[in-house]
Amino acid sequence: MIRQELKNTLKKMFPDEDIIVDYVPKEKKGDYSTNLALKIAARQKSKPQDVAQDIVSRIEHPMIKNATVYEPGFVNFDISEDYLLKEVFEKQEILDIGKNQRILIEYVSANPTGPINVVSARAAAVGDSLVRLLRNVGFEATAEYYINDAGRQTLLLAESVKQRINELEGGVAHIPDNGYYGEYLVDVAKQVHDKHIENIEEIRKYAVQYFVEEHKNTLRRFGVEFDNWIFESEVCKKGYVDNVQGILKKKNLSYSKDGATWFKAIKFGDIDDRVIITSDGRYTYLLSDIAYHVDKIARKYDRLVDIWGPDHHGRIKGLVGGIRALDYPEEIIKVVIVQEVKLKKCGRFITMSKRAGAFEKLDDLLEQVPKDVVRFFLVMRSNSQHLDFDLDLALKESEENPVYYVQYAHARIKSIIRKAKKEGMTSKEFDRCLIKQPEEIRLIKTILKYPEVLEDAAKNYEPYMITYYLIDLARTFHYFYQKIRVISDDRKVTQARLALIKKTAETIKSGLEILGISCPEKM
Repeated sequence: MIRQELKNTLKKMFPDEDIIVDYVPKEKKGDYSTNLALKIAARQKSKPQDVAQDIVSRIEHPMIKNATVYEPGFVNFDISEDYLLKEVFEKQEILDIGKNQRILIEYVSANPTGPINVVSARAAAVGDSLVRLLRNVGFEATAEYYINDAGRQTLLLAESVKQRINELEGGVAHIPDNGYYGEYLVDVAKQVHDKHIENIEEIRKYAVQYFVEEHKNTLRRFGVEFDNWIFESEVCKKGYVDNVQGILKKKNLSYSKDGATWFKAIKFGDIDDRVIITSDGRYTYLLSDIAYHVDKIARKYDRLVDIWGPDHHGRIKGLVGGIRALDYPEEIIKVVIVQEVKLKKCGRFITMSKRAGAFEKLDDLLEQVPKDVVRFFLVMRSNSQHLDFDLDLALKESEENPVYYVQYAHARIKSIIRKAKKEGMTSKEFDRCLIKQPEEIRLIKTILKYPEVLEDAAKNYEPYMITYYLIDLARTFHYFYQKIRVISDDRKVTQARLALIKKTAETIKSGLEILGISCPEKM
């Protein structure tokens, strides 16, 4: 990678410095930039521009065409065209950031109390893209779905189903407080009724399994496959919950108060101590979550990544504190918060609520909008940003829709290659030196940023960076295509340009595959 090569070159000059190399904004001159002079000058109490000028005078590398000082002390680098051409056509970039580290990505994990909704769909799109990305850069990544089947919410589900059965038999459905009102329970109730299941525990088990299978089918339809489906009840049977409770008690990290058992979470940075066993003897989410993560660690994963919704933000310190209390390193776990999604149609937002039954199911959304569009739209913003899903834009089959804009760039390239082949021209043999037009060089520079984007996206757990990159690459290609004639009377130039657009298509396809999106050759 060019950026890494620049870092390495500067590191040899300044071995004790933390080297940062960024892209130069498009409105300014240069390809890459460093603030190294500013950092050194601040420490030495010297003038940044003098330090920057010293860097420019000393740095040497065949890839650097020009190094220029810009106020207040940045050093901008222009990369040599010869070096760019060699990189894009000769070097096969294979990223190995992960070094085969085993990393477990747990995501979606929606309670088995109803269908997958659009909020969970964003976690699914982000999580699946992240698993694909991490595998692409050298991690041994595993996708896992955790099923909360042992808590109070599944008992409320069973009671809600039982009330729906009463309704089917001519009575009135008295849904319990905090129960589930949605019409989606009617089908479950019919099945339970037809099978003559009356015991509340058996109703609970049946309803949980019903929704687990529905989740699997919906997610499979969405292009998301999990390696592991783990039940909370299975973790309990392994004894992890009791073990965690015992260790905390032995280490004097829990205490009794008001009939409940509390974890000394404040000691580990939380704002309050947390209940782990209620006064009526039920263990809380926190205790079972700590136990579940101990189970993950026992399965020999080097790193655990949890993708949670914003309503779970307050649980992070308790969980991480519990892991630390058991003497595991804090660094082993990373919780990624993915903000909420709002569906928007005709400029208005659609209300979603699982308990009230008025929410947009992912299955319903997939009936209206193609899977590729849904997935792309759901990863078009940083995890920390709220996402407004514009249904009107999603349904447009035009270049206004960013998914089609990117896919169309790939399809157009394939069309050009097919046409050239019919005319007896391919890119098997070409002279790269014939590529010299500004639009061609700009396209090469954009292609060569791809591994750098993957590196940043993987290190930050942010697949949205790939969507931004693909849109930019498609835009750069479309501009190139407007200005440059690929197939011309000059056979040698044609061959070189075919090689360039072939590289462009390969890059688009790779990026879309990481996002779980198809890459059509015709549109």
